[in-house]
Amino acid sequence: MANQLWLFVVAGGAALLGVALAFGMFMEDRSRALSAMIGAFIVAGCAVGLGILISTQAPTAPQTAPDVHGSQYDLPARPSDQNALPKTP
Repeated sequence: MANQLWLFVVAGGAALLGVALAFGMFMEDRSRALSAMIGAFIVAGCAVGLGILISTQAPTAPQTAPDVHGSQYDLPARPSDQNALPKTP
């Protein structure tokens, strides 16, 4: 649900900006603005459709830690490679 909410918040802001730009273009030159607005609606429709498709897919990263107790942090670190250190004067 949160993914769809984010999608519509971001898409709503972009839509408001688009409406403001379309209004300005329409007041300046109606015939040229009409073809630009049709193209913008086609692109916006494809973007919303793709956003909904992506937001309904399974998450790509695990939502939980690998271990409940966080034991991955208890493992010892490997020894450092002395040749990888920069030369110090």
